[in-house]
Amino acid sequence: MRFFKFTFIIVISFILASCAGTGTKTTPSISLSESGDTNLFFSREGGFIAGGVLAKVDVNGNEIARLGTKEYTKHSTSNNFRIRVSGAGLGGLGMGSDSISGIADGSNYFYIIGVKQGFFSTKFTIQETTESGFRQSQ
Repeated sequence: MRFFKFTFIIVISFILASCAGTGTKTTPSISLSESGDTNLFFSREGGFIAGGVLAKVDVNGNEIARLGTKEYTKHSTSNNFRIRVSGAGLGGLGMGSDSISGIADGSNYFYIIGVKQGFFSTKFTIQETTESGFRQSQ
């Protein structure tokens, strides 16, 4: 009986930990970088479809965040960049991904991550937007 309880607690811990995103629920402060870096701002839309799947955000091949629904993150880079969004963890298996690229010119770039549902498939999408569109995304 003790073994069963111990195993149950371990399994539940893994399930709960896999649902936690690394983003924040508050909008990051928007300002230009003093060092001349390019700031990338990401927002994940809310919704029922794929709501339990974290969106893994990679910039130039490095994972910067795992966003849950209605979460934000900010990343700074000094190089030209390529962004890829895909599903994270076991829930993300079989989900399609999307990518976009940009030039590091010291500006702020804003992106909204969404989910597109097809008849037999679901995939993450990423769209560039304006600062006002980013603020209104939630």
